[in-house]
Amino acid sequence: MDRKQRRAAAHKERKLARKAGFPAAPVAPPTIVEIPEPGLPFPSLASLTNISDARLAANRANAQQSTGPITAAGRAVSSQNHTIHGLARHNGAFKLLASEDSVGFEALKHSLAEEHLPTTETESILVSTMAESHWLANRAQNLQATCFDETTGQIADPKLFSLYLRYQTTHTRAFHKSLNDLVKLRAERRKADLGFEAQAIKNEQHEMKKQAHYWDLLKKDAEACYRVGQNVMQQSKAASENPGFEAQYAAELAKHGLQKDFWQGAASAAA
Repeated sequence: MDRKQRRAAAHKERKLARKAGFPAAPVAPPTIVEIPEPGLPFPSLASLTNISDARLAANRANAQQSTGPITAAGRAVSSQNHTIHGLARHNGAFKLLASEDSVGFEALKHSLAEEHLPTTETESILVSTMAESHWLANRAQNLQATCFDETTGQIADPKLFSLYLRYQTTHTRAFHKSLNDLVKLRAERRKADLGFEAQAIKNEQHEMKKQAHYWDLLKKDAEACYRVGQNVMQQSKAASENPGFEAQYAAELAKHGLQKDFWQGAASAAA
């Protein structure tokens, strides 16, 4: 008989017992725990527990003797007590293990700095984060080798191996994210610089057009002055060679409704 059938049979028996007039089995009332009302004065710790006042005083005295390190140096050392592999950036900071090569890490940072040549504080932070993430990813990969059985080659500690593998993936992603952020930052700055240069070139071209227009006007004025001068010279030469030139010239202008001093009058009016 399975569980469902047993429950159905028990229910049927209770139902028949109620019809026959037998009272149901008594149910024990719930235990009520009195909780002290909030507010002052608070109940003492000894009243809530079964600890005597002497024992409570001894516990408090012993607690004063285990407060941990007091100095800053002692606290710094104590904060690293649980640092086993350093893959989680203990206290948010990168830390080299005693077994690792500090010279190699500095060489990695120097190599990345020479490759990317950071010019701002933000770029320097991104390059430094790339170096730390790459170092931690390699550390996680090296720690994975400790999870294998040297004899069988099988994974001896699957849980620890999975932990190291997860840290390797995390720090690899952090490296690529910092690299992408660096490339994106420089692309935006380059785009802004190109926009500024394009505006500067546009302004320079506009200024060159203004200068060209100015010199073109000067050239046209010079050509007009040259023609006027040539005309005056021709008139003077013709007047010296032909005494009646002035009268003939005035008569020719009169045919067209003009006067001899028309251009002088127009120039005076314009002035």
